[in-house]
Amino acid sequence: MIFQQLLKLIVPVLLIFLRESLSLKSMIIRVPEVAKSGDTVTLSCEYDLEQVALYSIKWYRNDEEFYRFVPKESPPFRAFPLKYVNVDISRSGPNDVTLRGVRRELSGNYKCEVSADAPLFHTEIQGAHMLVAELPSTNPVMNIEPNKVEIGKKIKARCYSPGSDPAANLTWYINDEEVKRYSESVKKFPLEIELDQALGLQSSRSRIEITTNRSHFVMGVMTIRCEASIYTLWRLSVEEIVRDDSPQLAPVLGSTSSQSHTEEVIDSSNSNSLCKNISLIFLTLLLITLR
Repeated sequence: MIFQQLLKLIVPVLLIFLRESLSLKSMIIRVPEVAKSGDTVTLSCEYDLEQVALYSIKWYRNDEEFYRFVPKESPPFRAFPLKYVNVDISRSGPNDVTLRGVRRELSGNYKCEVSADAPLFHTEIQGAHMLVAELPSTNPVMNIEPNKVEIGKKIKARCYSPGSDPAANLTWYINDEEVKRYSESVKKFPLEIELDQALGLQSSRSRIEITTNRSHFVMGVMTIRCEASIYTLWRLSVEEIVRDDSPQLAPVLGSTSSQSHTEEVIDSSNSNSLCKNISLIFLTLLLITLR
């Protein structure tokens, strides 16, 4: 009786110890953080069963199973119908599952469930989020008013990026230097996002106001650039120049210098003429004396 009671106490402890010692180790799920609509993506699940056989690996999107791999079954792989999910069976297996032509509707949480074989059937689950982005169909557009300006006057610049999901981020540059925040000479307004309810796409608008000073112009030209980007998937920019239209001072110094030089030439000519006259008078007097 005592022995049976001891067994009842020891067996659960042994099972817990065995479960821990033979459990899955170093499980890592690899899911792209962001993918472009239409791309083919591969989701990976790495695990260490520590010499225990694999019973099954299952993949879920938002808790709905779409792929399963069970080595003991024939065939070992199976794809389940799920809207917008297109599993490439030829490129899927016990660690990876490949999805062809992903759409933005497939953004969501993806989970990998790994189960060890008998006797414990230990199971581990890990998940990660993937965003499928719809990129803009055209380039960003920028408008600047005016494109010629006097020092001290204001410039208004606007930038627009067409519909995408998510909305594009807009970044301003003046002479290749990023406009990060409000300053005395540059006012940066908050980014505006507009949602197209019919298409489910978002457009971005941004604007800045520049009070010009001489530091803004290099050789009389200021370069303004607007860069639109969505993560690392897409990046395009548009650039325009603004010219300094301030009144230019007349070249007064140049005229004075030229006039001064002319006066010096005239004075020199008069001095030479005087010397010649004095020499002539002296020579005439000398001839009269000799006679």
